Amino acid sequence: MTRTMSTVFLAALLAVGAGVAGCDAGGSASASSSPSASASVSRQQLLALGQEWVQCMRDHGMSRMPDAELTSDGYLSFPPQGGYEWKTDLRNHPGVIEACKSIEDRYPPTAFRPKEKLSAEDLRKLAEYARCIREHGVPEFPDPNAAGEFDLTGTPLANGLPPQRMNPAEQACRQIWSGDIRVRDNGGGANGGKK
Repeated sequence: MTRTMSTVFLAALLAVGAGVAGCDAGGSASASSSPSASASVSRQQLLALGQEWVQCMRDHGMSRMPDAELTSDGYLSFPPQGGYEWKTDLRNHPGVIEACKSIEDRYPPTAFRPKEKLSAEDLRKLAEYARCIREHGVPEFPDPNAAGEFDLTGTPLANGLPPQRMNPAEQACRQIWSGDIRVRDNGGGANGGKK
């Protein structure tokens, strides 16, 4: 079973990445080498476009969809709030992505952090983030792999990250990593992050 979780910061984790054409529905763009999202549109324009998508999602049944946010380096994200995992809820609203696709299609190619462009420093920060998560109540949380993904396969977390434990941990660790968190579970699925 594939679980997609986002933007994030885990709360900005579980923040971004249900695979959708061209981008991960609030996760990461599928092919961009630009260093930040500010190259093609202003931060305010990008945030407004993200919020327009959020409102569309809300209008089509996802009333708890979190507000759009920008990461410190200017990428769009939709971090989960109050324990609500919007990417999980997305499964209960199969038509919502298609209903809001015209808005999503207007995202610039640099709207989301490129998931394939993690630097050595990014990987170091992700490893530090994993260590922090373990220290704050989720001892089975793995280190990132070389692609920057947290592979939960074969761990007690393979069937889901328990929000009652993850939410406090991600709150405590969000200052370490503000980008997307990509989680791979026992179904072999991955998400991109953060969005």
